[in-house]
Amino acid sequence: MAQTETSKVFGDYEVHYSVLNSTFISPKVAQVYGIVRGKDRALINIAVRKRLARGETSAKKSIVRGSSSDLIHTAPLDFQEIVEQGAIYYIAELRFNNKELRTFTISIQPDANIAPYTLKFNKILYFN
Repeated sequence: MAQTETSKVFGDYEVHYSVLNSTFISPKVAQVYGIVRGKDRALINIAVRKRLARGETSAKKSIVRGSSSDLIHTAPLDFQEIVEQGAIYYIAELRFNNKELRTFTISIQPDANIAPYTLKFNKILYFN
């Protein structure tokens, strides 16, 4: 499963998201963040950036919730916030079967005064 990142714009916010096999994370980094590495484990990475003047953006803390589903089951995603060097990431782990189509539905709320945005995408996951 190759790491590909995409993004979507919701109002004044850019949401960057990617799904990658957990084996792409070094054992040291996995240990620091309590991530279990394995060929049947993936990570979902969400980053929210607020659009500023002159085309600049800044990392934005958000409430991130979501779920992942296959053709039969839906499982909640438990996102943990990671803040390092001016960047904010929301990472969740999941197990998968080889060549499995997963649907991800993510709720992102960067501002308590606005309704959450919904990001929905599909990804076929492969053992690495």
